Amino acid sequence: MTTVGDPLYELGGIPVGGLGRGRVFRVIKTNEARYNDFMEHAQGAYPDGVPFVFPASPTAGNVAIQAALDACVEGRNDFVVLEPSDSDYDISAVINLNKKAIHLICPAGLGYDVGSTNACRIHPTASAAIFAVSDSAIEIAGLFLKQYADKSQITIAAGAYALNIHHNFFQLNWSAAPEPSVACAGDGGAWGEVVHHCLFESSGGDDVTCAVLVNILSGATGARCDHNEIFMGDGNICTIGISNAATKGMVNDNKFMTAGADGSFGHCIALGSYGVAIGNRGTVPDSILVTGGAAGTSLSDNMNGASGGLIDEA
Repeated sequence: MTTVGDPLYELGGIPVGGLGRGRVFRVIKTNEARYNDFMEHAQGAYPDGVPFVFPASPTAGNVAIQAALDACVEGRNDFVVLEPSDSDYDISAVINLNKKAIHLICPAGLGYDVGSTNACRIHPTASAAIFAVSDSAIEIAGLFLKQYADKSQITIAAGAYALNIHHNFFQLNWSAAPEPSVACAGDGGAWGEVVHHCLFESSGGDDVTCAVLVNILSGATGARCDHNEIFMGDGNICTIGISNAATKGMVNDNKFMTAGADGSFGHCIALGSYGVAIGNRGTVPDSILVTGGAAGTSLSDNMNGASGGLIDEA
């Protein structure tokens, strides 16, 4: 290992590669065919000895990912970049994102308008969530998130504001009583995008009912959940697709789909009294697309699947 200056942040003390960007840490699985070549060319260390690359065990990828996140400094705008893999990043414990203004991304997973490729699949092997978010201005993007049966994929703690969780694929694996895929506590998710441009799709389980898929509570003022797609099949039932009870909460431009009669929603969207839903679409019967809100002030341009598509303002 060589010790050099930060090649992505400074050149002679002058920031380069994007104003204000902090350090970039990379994670790669040790069983990748390109691992040795990658390490030869990419590994090194920052001036304080922190490595550029964190090698990940094939069976405990959470250790390397967590170590890279722990190496980030709060507020420095650091990035953890996950390298693509031919196989899953198996994780045996939840991964904590607990420092403000850090980013966890797989650029190879980006490119779709909604969702992600499977360049980086995260597979929990223990009964736990994948990510626990407990600070603000955190980004998670470009990841294929498998689900340990019935467990949340992302939990968001109270006080975690202004998040940017986008362009991920949530693979749903239900067996009995699924927790929300994205579960907010208290005012978690306020003043930002809880999830946007993400795809949720049923995969495992048959004829299972989930109470709420994305759950945003009333304390999360200004929380948004926009431009997502949720697809129910396999006989599964989603009682509420997106529940946003927040004051000034927004649920705009989402799409809700069912595999014919092989999947259904109780309601696609549930609003609090002071939230809005604009421009949503669903292949669902009349009065299923949106519930809640305030008559005459909460809903605009939402279309259900009744008779080929009717504007749903009820």
